[in-house]
Amino acid sequence: MKHLILLCILLISLTSFAQKQKAKQHIAICEQGKGCEIMEIKITSEAIDKALSKPGFWINAADSATLVIENCTHKIEEKLSVIEIHQSFGGKGEPKKITDFDLAKYLQLKGCCANITKKIAFYASASGEGAHSGNGYFYLNLKAGEAFMPNDSFQQFYGSEAKGVILDQFLRNGAIDSYIIAEGQKYHAKMPIGTNISVIKNDALNEQRFKTDFRETGNTRNNLNITSTEYTGKDDDGKTMSFWIMPVHDVCLPKGKFDAFGFYNLGYISVDGITYLVTEISGSGFEIKITGISDDTYNFNPSGYKPY
Repeated sequence: MKHLILLCILLISLTSFAQKQKAKQHIAICEQGKGCEIMEIKITSEAIDKALSKPGFWINAADSATLVIENCTHKIEEKLSVIEIHQSFGGKGEPKKITDFDLAKYLQLKGCCANITKKIAFYASASGEGAHSGNGYFYLNLKAGEAFMPNDSFQQFYGSEAKGVILDQFLRNGAIDSYIIAEGQKYHAKMPIGTNISVIKNDALNEQRFKTDFRETGNTRNNLNITSTEYTGKDDDGKTMSFWIMPVHDVCLPKGKFDAFGFYNLGYISVDGITYLVTEISGSGFEIKITGISDDTYNFNPSGYKPY
């Protein structure tokens, strides 16, 4: 009898182990009216949460859960089977199984990023008469289509040269808006510069030029704990110029938009639908590089400023 009981316990244990082994997580890429494609998840929960920009989202999903994705919407399904999910989207028969799916790339191509405002710290140096070198920072707000450099950054960058002047600046709508306080007076000046963070104008031409005129050198370096790759080409004067770029997963430029630069042409570019952070630009007599980047917010009160 004891042997029989032990045998039963062993069989129950083995059955339980086998059931646990069979439990697998899946991704269902779905389209209403057409059903879903199914893939077994082989990347870490942390990688999924990072791609979705939702810390703690998938990491707590059940062992047999399915991540259901339809364009930019996603949810955790822990009750329905993959076949039932497929059928709920209008699929017939067995869902198609795939083995190669890049979640981060899919979300970028669909424009599914949160595009949270970034605080970008930088170092800029230049040579020549009247040139200045220093550290500063600005905020890049892709949703609002603007970049903002507060007076604190202006003071940090110029030091004693900025004494007696308070300057807050915005890049937006193809112009630079300067809010100045000097000798107790508040002024607002606006100057067209052509740079536009959100509006699509010559972006297709600019993307084609980048792809044609700039070539990957094979040089890489660690920037912000992520590998950046160097591309070199010629500037408008025919001098050698380098871009260091790295792919990002939390920012997506809209389809047709090539560049979204803040101050000193630091920001993002999109090549073949993939968004990259420009971590450094260098050329003849100048170097500009990002020294830090983080999610942040800003505020500014423009009331009381009169046209200059």
